[in-house]
Amino acid sequence: MADKSIKKVAVIGAGVQGVQIAFRSAVYGREVSVFDIRPDMLKSADTRVKAWLEEYGKAGRLDGAESERAYARIRYFTSIEQALEGVDLAIEVVPEKLELKKQVWEQIDRIAAPETLLTTNSSSLKSSSIYTNVARKDRTFNLNFMTPVKDDLVEVMWNDRTSEETKTLAMGFLNDLKLVPIVTRKEIKGFSHNRVWRAIKKETLKLWSQGYCDYEDLDRAFMLEFSTAFGPFGLMDIVGLDVIRDIEISYFNESGDPTDQPPRALIELIEAGKLGVKSGQGFYKYPDPAYRSRDWLYKVPPADIG
Repeated sequence: MADKSIKKVAVIGAGVQGVQIAFRSAVYGREVSVFDIRPDMLKSADTRVKAWLEEYGKAGRLDGAESERAYARIRYFTSIEQALEGVDLAIEVVPEKLELKKQVWEQIDRIAAPETLLTTNSSSLKSSSIYTNVARKDRTFNLNFMTPVKDDLVEVMWNDRTSEETKTLAMGFLNDLKLVPIVTRKEIKGFSHNRVWRAIKKETLKLWSQGYCDYEDLDRAFMLEFSTAFGPFGLMDIVGLDVIRDIEISYFNESGDPTDQPPRALIELIEAGKLGVKSGQGFYKYPDPAYRSRDWLYKVPPADIG
């Protein structure tokens, strides 16, 4: 990193968030290596990248040559050693499970060049909890992308060992990707903006699972009041209900508070294979969820006579 900027990125994990981060990075000129142990995940990631490039082209955001260059910047690997070769930044995007993330960070730390920065895309786990056995603690920090294919919001959080050089490089990278970084200056579980979202998520799950209010009515209220395209349950579908479960479990593991556990009704949806957008059904059915319809939004539900 002689020029003190991030030019080459490794994305470790080709799931929903990983492939979006890779896509965003490539569109804005970064060379990207995507690693996953499953070839089918890499194939799926490539299919999604092609679809997004087509969408960007139709929307006038990229011309044909720009799309071709962005596509050429992404390479896929089932070898983590090859994926990490020569990268300036490694972004770990594996499931929200502390021990798994720690194992992956240790592996990256052993393989990547000493100057490589290391971060996690995690909405609830702190990097200081993950870096236990990592030598490059001063080159670590947290990221929490929202939906980088569609929006420009990202949260970033420093830990107690993050160096000033790392902060400068990280912010430069995010600015180069035309993102709007919301900075949490010292560690707290869940970042800043995301803690507000987590409070909404926890309360709406409680109201639905304990029979106080229908999830569609809660989404209607949120959409009408705040003029959003979807409500909390629609957003949970986008994130993935299994991911939501893992995040809630991580909060419970830290707090020990029984009210932080994911409700049984959510677990039952997951056990039935209803994971949200990625499985075709969660709280809503996809690819055409009911909340996109104006008729649904303004529907007056039948009187509750029960």
